[in-house]
Amino acid sequence: MRAQTSVGGDVPQVKKADRREAILEAAFELFSSQGYSSSTMSQIARAAGMTVANLYVYFDSKLFILYEIYQPWLYEQLDALRSRVEALPSARDKVRQILIGVWRDIPAADHSFANALIEALASAPPQSGKPVKLLTAVEDFLTELLMSALPRAARERVRDGVLAHIIWMAFDGFVINQRIGDVRDIEPIADRMSDLLLGRSANASA
Repeated sequence: MRAQTSVGGDVPQVKKADRREAILEAAFELFSSQGYSSSTMSQIARAAGMTVANLYVYFDSKLFILYEIYQPWLYEQLDALRSRVEALPSARDKVRQILIGVWRDIPAADHSFANALIEALASAPPQSGKPVKLLTAVEDFLTELLMSALPRAARERVRDGVLAHIIWMAFDGFVINQRIGDVRDIEPIADRMSDLLLGRSANASA
């Protein structure tokens, strides 16, 4: 009897985990292919193979589903960027790669999936707030990455986090441009910004 009780108790937990994962996978596909605003809870439920009522058992709103997907997705993108940066030999190459990664590569990833969060925040009621505070974590990450990329003498320019804030605010604009097909050549922009930060002839390694 004890073994039967144990098995019986485990099955709903497994199903619950499977259903939650099905919701997240369905929502990711919809948000990526047709955008956040055009995706409905009914569509997500249907794609996940459940009723809308069941969907609300797992998530209170579409915004909470998005954050559940977006945070690990973004951290994965930033970890990949850090790996690319760390593999480069010079400070200028590293800074340039940071900018290209944030302004071109991440905005373009997974059919401009990053635009889903911009859509969500733009359409959310002003008093709704954010389920997760991503901005501070991302800016801290960028500040740390810039500090590690720059020569010691240049690190004070980024230590206070202001430059990271500017870089990430620009990220939103480049994400929107990617989504609507207004694709800019980011490399000359990254070159100019690297020159401003390091100086045109700077190529010292960090």
